[in-house]
Amino acid sequence: MSKKIRGKRRKITLNFAQMVAIMAQQKVKFLEWGRGTGKSTILAYFMLMMVKHLPRATFILVGNTYAQVLSNTLKSTKAALEFFGIYEDVDYVVGSSQGKRLGFKMPYEKPNHWKNIIHFSNGTVFQLVGLDNPNSSNGGRGINSSGILADEAALLDNEKLSINVKNTNRAAKTDIYGANNPWLLSETYVSSTPLTKKGKWFIDGEELAKKKPNEYFFHSATAHWNLANVRPDYFEYMRDSYSSDLIYNAEMLNIRPKEIADGFYPQLTEDHYYTDKDNSYLESIPLCDLNGEPLTSQDKHFNSKQDADVIKSDPLIISVDWGANINAMTVHQLQDNTWRVLKEFYVKSPKILDHLFIEEFLPYYSSHLDKTVYFYYDRTGNNRTANSKMTFADQAKEIMENHGWTVHNMTTGLNPSYIDKFRLINVMLKDDGRKLLPKIRINKVNCPNLIVSMEHAEAYDRGRGLEKDKRSEQRKGVEQEHATHLSDTFDYPIFEMFWNKFSGNNLKTEDLPLSTF
Repeated sequence: MSKKIRGKRRKITLNFAQMVAIMAQQKVKFLEWGRGTGKSTILAYFMLMMVKHLPRATFILVGNTYAQVLSNTLKSTKAALEFFGIYEDVDYVVGSSQGKRLGFKMPYEKPNHWKNIIHFSNGTVFQLVGLDNPNSSNGGRGINSSGILADEAALLDNEKLSINVKNTNRAAKTDIYGANNPWLLSETYVSSTPLTKKGKWFIDGEELAKKKPNEYFFHSATAHWNLANVRPDYFEYMRDSYSSDLIYNAEMLNIRPKEIADGFYPQLTEDHYYTDKDNSYLESIPLCDLNGEPLTSQDKHFNSKQDADVIKSDPLIISVDWGANINAMTVHQLQDNTWRVLKEFYVKSPKILDHLFIEEFLPYYSSHLDKTVYFYYDRTGNNRTANSKMTFADQAKEIMENHGWTVHNMTTGLNPSYIDKFRLINVMLKDDGRKLLPKIRINKVNCPNLIVSMEHAEAYDRGRGLEKDKRSEQRKGVEQEHATHLSDTFDYPIFEMFWNKFSGNNLKTEDLPLSTF
C-alpha cells in the first residue's frame, strides 16, 4: 500500500497477517499474535483508520494499568505512528492542550483535561485508560467513546474491561458518520498468548468467532508471517533470549500453556488478584523524560508512591528465597483481615543477594514511612556461608540496617512439611478460615512472575506424601522467575505466622483435593 504524506507518496509494506486483519470486516477483532508479528504496527494502522474515518470522535486506548500505558503502550504507539509518517507535535499532541494553539480541530466531546489524551489535528482523540482505577480521571466511566484499541489484551481484567470500557463504547453518531462506517464502535484486542488464567477471556474469543462469525474475528499468527521484517535467525535468537520453553512457546509460537488444575495451589483463582495504583500520583509525574522519550518501567518515578495498597506507616513483611541462579523476594502486609502480597523482586546471576536489596527493594521503598522489616526466609539462610562468620540472613539484615531500616529476623527451626503448607495455604485461599485466618490477596500488577510461579507450581507424591514439585528450579529450559522460587517466598511468612492458629483450632480441610495426589 502507499500513503500520501505532505504531498509525497510513501510506500508502506504490511505482512500477510496484518493484511488478513485489515481485510476482516467484523467490528470486534481478537489478534493472538506472537512477538515480532507486527502488533504495534497494526494497532497504529487501525488508529489512523479510526482517525481518518471518524474525525472529531473519541476513542479509548486501554491498558491494564495507567502506569503500563505510560511506560509501554504510549512508547510503542508513537514509534508505530512514525512508521506511517505521523509525527508528534505535527500531526498530533500528547498530554496537553497545545493542539488548540496549533489550529487542531476540537472533538465533539471535549475532555475535562488533556493530561491523558492523544489529540490529532482533525479533532479525533484517544483517551489513555488504565483499568486499575476507573473512577479516576484516567478511567473509562463517563466517556462516550466510539471505539476501543487494546494492546497486551491478555493482561486485562475482563470484568473491569466490560464495566469500565466496553460499557462506554456507545457514541454511535450515525447521523454524522453513517450507519455502515466500518470503524464506528469497533474493538480490537491484540496480545500474545496469555500465560495465566486471567487471560483466558482473550483466547475465548476464538469460540465467539466460531459461534458468531459475522460479529467476531479471531486470528492467530506468529512472526513466521513477518519474516521479511525480522532478522533471519529471529526464532533461534529469541529462543536463546527467553531461555524458558514455557514463555518462548507462548509468546513466540502461540502455544498455550497447559492449565494445572490440581497443582500445589489448587484453590488459587483470579478472585485472589487485585490492582490498586495511586493514579493521582501517576498523573503528577511527567509523560516523558527530559529528552522527550516516554518513561520506562525502570524510571525513578515508578516506586512505592504509585502503590495505593501499601500502608506506608506500617512495617513491611519481606520473604526471600536465595539460590545460585536467582535471589527472589516478595513484600507483604497484614491489613486487618487481609494478607496482601504487595510486590515482587528478583535478581539473577551474576547479580547476588546484595543487588536484590541495594538495587531493587531499598530504592523502591525509600519513601516508606515505617522503615521496619519483619524478615522471613528459607531456613538455610541461618547457615553460615563459606569463608564468613555471617549467614545469608545476617548479610541481608546488615545491608538493610546500613540504609536506616530496623530488621527483625523471624525464621527459626526446621522447614515445615509440604503437606502442612498445602493444607494451611489452600484453606486460606478458600477464604474459609472461619475469621481466624486472613484472606489472601495478591497485587497482580506488582507480582506477575509470582502469579506465573504459583499457577504453574505442580504437586506430586514420591512416596513420602504430597510435595511441591521443585524440579523446575533445575530445568535449564525454565526461566527461574517462573520456577518455584517466588512461590516459596509466598509460603514462608504465611506458614510461620498462621500455622499454630490453624492447627491449634483444628480447622477443616475436607474440601481440599488431597485425594488427587
